[in-house]
Amino acid sequence: MTTVRIEMLLPLADGTLAPASGLLRFKPTQRREVDGATVLPAAFQVALVAGVADVDLEPTDASWVWRVDEFFAGIPGRTIYAAIPDVAELAYTDLVAIDPATLAPTPALEPAWVGPIAELAARLTVTPDAANPGFYLIGA
Repeated sequence: MTTVRIEMLLPLADGTLAPASGLLRFKPTQRREVDGATVLPAAFQVALVAGVADVDLEPTDASWVWRVDEFFAGIPGRTIYAAIPDVAELAYTDLVAIDPATLAPTPALEPAWVGPIAELAARLTVTPDAANPGFYLIGA
């Protein structure tokens, strides 16, 4: 079993952080065989206590992952799929999001500004300024 440590905080108007309240629902994505028995893909819930919860999860393999539904007071719900490595402890923030259709890690999303900046950088030329050592000329 892998113990996953969940810590959730909410920002307050005075700039401080407060423990979130809510729960997470964990469910295997499919049936699996363990020691000759069938483990059904049944869900269970873990409630946050003062914004924190620990949950023991069976490590996943190439055939299934955990579905995690998040429910926090005042926050829209969210569902993620995560592979759980066979380690003693893991922070919830270290979980790798998985595409449930392929069971492969989902690509990291780039901020919207990355593409235009990369395109601009590809068009620019940078050359040393012969008249001013240590300075560079930038041109398109």
